[in-house]
Amino acid sequence: MENNNQKIRNFFFKIGLSEQTVKRYMYSIDNFLLVNPDAGKYKYKDILQYIALKVKQKQNSNAEITMLAGIKRYYDYLIDCGIRNDHPCKTLFLKHKNHDILQQDLFTTRELELLLGREERYSQLKNRNLALISFLIFQGLSAGEITKIKVQHIDFDQGLIFAKGTRKLTMRHLEVNERQFSMLENYIFGTRKELLRTKTDILLLGKLGSPITIDDINYLVSTFKPLFPERNLNPKTIRLSVISNWLNEKRIPLEQAQLMAGHKTISVTQRYRYAPIEEQRTLINRFYPFS
Repeated sequence: MENNNQKIRNFFFKIGLSEQTVKRYMYSIDNFLLVNPDAGKYKYKDILQYIALKVKQKQNSNAEITMLAGIKRYYDYLIDCGIRNDHPCKTLFLKHKNHDILQQDLFTTRELELLLGREERYSQLKNRNLALISFLIFQGLSAGEITKIKVQHIDFDQGLIFAKGTRKLTMRHLEVNERQFSMLENYIFGTRKELLRTKTDILLLGKLGSPITIDDINYLVSTFKPLFPERNLNPKTIRLSVISNWLNEKRIPLEQAQLMAGHKTISVTQRYRYAPIEEQRTLINRFYPFS
């Protein structure tokens, strides 16, 4: 074991890691191998199970990130010395904000489409809300992008929606889903004219006639939480789910999904590839149930 540890350390120094970083990684690896002697043969779900258990134990958040980084480097070492030819956890990440597993809160396409079937309290806003929700679940737009959509950004002839993009996301043209055409037509040529109070070309308006805000979108989505009382439903998790479903349910090629999502680098899109959602959710719920 000691000789093997030295080989791992030598590899880390060879790829340019500092003494302090090597020390932290080796601590994580030693603990990992101590309770997982067959780790060299582990698959994605085995490592996910270990990480989920450690997250449940509520370690220091920085330690969780370092732990996963060290484990990833361990598999880099196994690949480098020819013991393995694949990396079982290269696409596994922890959220830096709250340190949960990235895929923890994802929703399937079928679950997201349930958002279109609710009875609305205010009939006047039904078409507006359908249009808004459709941008979330069909195009995977962020709340910020949705507030910037203008009437002229909807091209019914070409069947395209123009997303202006943000500081972090690229602008793009996205296909209108076949179910969206009637929703958008009913809103633009009916409800929007009724809501309009001031001169604006912003597409989505509030009940007082002014352009909707990100807070308005967050509030609307929060009203759907009774559908999933124990899960984290918000515009961000919806967007994460849509992109993930493009890759994992619909098998859209990575490069195409990158363009659709507006990611500036393909490495960001690649993070959304993972083990089958039901398998992953079972593991997470087993070792890290929602409180």
